[in-house]
Amino acid sequence: MTRRATIASALAMLAAPALPAAPSPFAVAIRRARLADAAHLQAGRDSIDVFGSNGPRPAYWRAYRFGVMAERYSARRAVYALTPATADEAHALVAYFAERASLTADPGAAKAARRRLRKVFARPGAASAPEMPAILKPPAPS
Repeated sequence: MTRRATIASALAMLAAPALPAAPSPFAVAIRRARLADAAHLQAGRDSIDVFGSNGPRPAYWRAYRFGVMAERYSARRAVYALTPATADEAHALVAYFAERASLTADPGAAKAARRRLRKVFARPGAASAPEMPAILKPPAPS
């Protein structure tokens, strides 16, 4: 290569815009699960708005709902399969479970979230569990 070609290629590499870093698989899985949860909730609201609380649902709507539920199941399984290796990933996971538990008034949701987080943070190579938000703390004994 000539000196001119070498300098041109070096300048081209410096002037080229840097590609953004790929998002972590953890962030992608949590985003996908949040979107699937939101789609499931919205489909339920739409179902009640359109067909009423006890009205019959047509076959196309049932197929759509099953598709939304299958995507939500798949997205949640993807989150459950990941192990948080950094403190940021651990905080994101706890925030996701706290958000899910706060969407319902069911104390069983918080209990299930605590159980799932205990299992995740007990895995080898997992980051230490961060402080749990109030929604995920067990109720005080009476």
